[in-house]
Amino acid sequence: MKSLTRISLCGAMAMLALSTGCSDGQSLSEKQPTQWKTCSALFGRKNMESLRSILDSDDLKFSNRALSVDQLKKGLTQEAIDPYDKLRGFKEYETCGLSGNGYFAATARWAADSLKSVQTNTERWQRANAEVYVADPSGVGGDVDLVFRCAIRGASGQAQVLLEARVSAPDTPRVSEAFHQQLAVKLARTLRDELACTNEPNIPDNLDVYG
Repeated sequence: MKSLTRISLCGAMAMLALSTGCSDGQSLSEKQPTQWKTCSALFGRKNMESLRSILDSDDLKFSNRALSVDQLKKGLTQEAIDPYDKLRGFKEYETCGLSGNGYFAATARWAADSLKSVQTNTERWQRANAEVYVADPSGVGGDVDLVFRCAIRGASGQAQVLLEARVSAPDTPRVSEAFHQQLAVKLARTLRDELACTNEPNIPDNLDVYG
């Protein structure tokens, strides 16, 4: 009887480890707290829990280095304020990444393309509304890649006013196109709010990426 109890207990613990995404029973928030906190802040806790469930595996882990929302905010703000360095260009920040039985990655940066080039390159960029442009997903590997104007207070002569948010296409059929787009919209809105874009760009619910 004791052996049966022990087997049941071990089985329950194994299931718990699987549901938390870590083979030793620790949740992602326990093993990599900074990454979990940042991803949850940028994408919303419910979205991250749904994504974790979709990518469920015993070796699921964050693949991006620890980066707080405050560090991301300060980095992007400082780049907008400082004189533009043509040799270095703009830094790309990996805001959230997951690997295991599935893959997920998202980045944020000041866009390399100017507003004029985005407006004229209609083969690549589609207009979602007056302030947001979305790249044709067939040309970026299925990623949801969008840019929007974000003016930073105190950044006179700001070299680039387009902020770019990209969310990879998770390599699992369980992630719907609607959920993929939802993650990109949430990331863009959070970046807008955290950076306090003075032009207050409207990020639409529907990016019309998939037709």
